[in-house]
Amino acid sequence: MDELTPIQGDLQTQVMSALWRLGAGTVEQVRSELPSRYRGAYNTVQTVLNRLAERGLLEREREGRGYVYKPRLSEADYLSGTIRHTLAGASIDARRAALASIIGGLGPGELGRIADLAQNASAKRGA
Repeated sequence: MDELTPIQGDLQTQVMSALWRLGAGTVEQVRSELPSRYRGAYNTVQTVLNRLAERGLLEREREGRGYVYKPRLSEADYLSGTIRHTLAGASIDARRAALASIIGGLGPGELGRIADLAQNASAKRGA
């Protein structure tokens, strides 16, 4: 996905989170995965799923009389793209400070895992 399409609003965020957990799902499967306060009408969830598909965040495949929706990118890829997009226009000092603030909030076990992931990303870039 070349152009980052932002997720807009709480309901879209909850729907995408549900699909990232499920991997793929019908309207009813997604609806049942939502927190109760976001569970709304079937048609509301269907409209959100269709809008997310139209904007390129989801793909949908016909199954019987309905569709199965699937994220076009992983949650990690979406978050990485969002962070890159947000930081792109900032100064180098602001980018460093923002990343240091995020990393500073991680626990010791998470920091080791982040170092491993960063090393793998560097190796892929160099290949």
